[in-house]
Amino acid sequence: MAPAKGSEAVKFPLNVNIGVMGHVDSGKTSLVKALSTTLSTASLDRAPEAKARGMTLDLGFSSFKCAMPDHLKGEDAAELQITLVDCPGHASLIRTIIGGAQIIDAMVLVVDIIKGVQPQTAECLVIGEICTNDLIIALNKVDQIPIDERPQAIDQATMKLRRQLASSKFKDAPVVACAACVGGEKVAAVRGVTTEKAETVGLEDLVETLRKRAKVPQRDTDGPFFFAIDHCFPIRGQGTVVTGTCLRGQCKVGDGVELPALGVGKKVKSMQMFRRPAKSIRCGDRAGLCLAQLDASCIERGIVAAPGSVPGLTAVLALVRKVRFFRGRTDTERTFHVTLGHTTTVATAHFFGASELEDTPIAKFDSEREYIYQERLEEPLQWCLLKFEAKVRCQLDALVIGSHLESDA
Repeated sequence: MAPAKGSEAVKFPLNVNIGVMGHVDSGKTSLVKALSTTLSTASLDRAPEAKARGMTLDLGFSSFKCAMPDHLKGEDAAELQITLVDCPGHASLIRTIIGGAQIIDAMVLVVDIIKGVQPQTAECLVIGEICTNDLIIALNKVDQIPIDERPQAIDQATMKLRRQLASSKFKDAPVVACAACVGGEKVAAVRGVTTEKAETVGLEDLVETLRKRAKVPQRDTDGPFFFAIDHCFPIRGQGTVVTGTCLRGQCKVGDGVELPALGVGKKVKSMQMFRRPAKSIRCGDRAGLCLAQLDASCIERGIVAAPGSVPGLTAVLALVRKVRFFRGRTDTERTFHVTLGHTTTVATAHFFGASELEDTPIAKFDSEREYIYQERLEEPLQWCLLKFEAKVRCQLDALVIGSHLESDA
């Protein structure tokens, strides 16, 4: 007997999170606008401050769907969804970029074909090397070059990028020439054309490259639920919606959850994924969760998790390595800005164990073993004791990024 009409479960697409980064004014947001078909409540510089300054100030989220590539057809989904995480490009917003980088599966680096690699382009490359193994370069604004000169200019820019990336893990990254908005957004506005409907170049090639290179990273769908909040807002008569990315486990409507930073428990009233009601989410999904009786002003960034699953930490042991471009001092007992998810705090670092790991590289700390104290962070892999100035809430297997955010470089 055939199932009753409407009884079949809604099948959501397979979601992959792609960070879009690059130097300020390289055309990141224009590219995201041109690619996206579905926008979240936090997308495309909707904040009044961003519109006033004409630049991206916060993380933006949007998505588009495409046919499932052959290498992913064994996944339990009918189509592929690419969620684009639009990151700010300005140097003063590097903390926001670092937070956004920790939720991505792959990265699109947007490079202005005229200006090439700029200071924040390099910073984005550093973050990309830490957070992902997959990079696609969007060589943007090719429309600014006359058509007859364009092929040669693209070849020259690509060769220069290859030289600049030769010593990085992204030396073989594909380069896709494109123009997200022919003539630029200001010209489109004068013509009365919205950016989403403006003429583009090469975006079909970019989408196809994203589709063919899409990978499902190792995801922990069986662990305790952990959800990184990036935005929060109230809905009158319903509750407060927290939007973010599920980084571990699963959650369904009616489940009890905890906001560890506030020390309160709530029940999930409802959930949506890009404006479509959902009954459950799992690791890798971006969603909005509606929680009752929660003051939206109490939380901006943060965590929603399974009750009791996220400890408050004042110190951690971390397995670390030095970012090869870092030129600052890395002495033991020096303070660093340490970012775990969307949380950035100050910590004192104590380095040790590089020589032991060089001899017998292991990823599990042996509390019975003696380790050699280090005066500073060296090049190879090593252990580090981080003592936080304030209690931190995070996953015990969280990615740790140390930096000196007060420095100019």
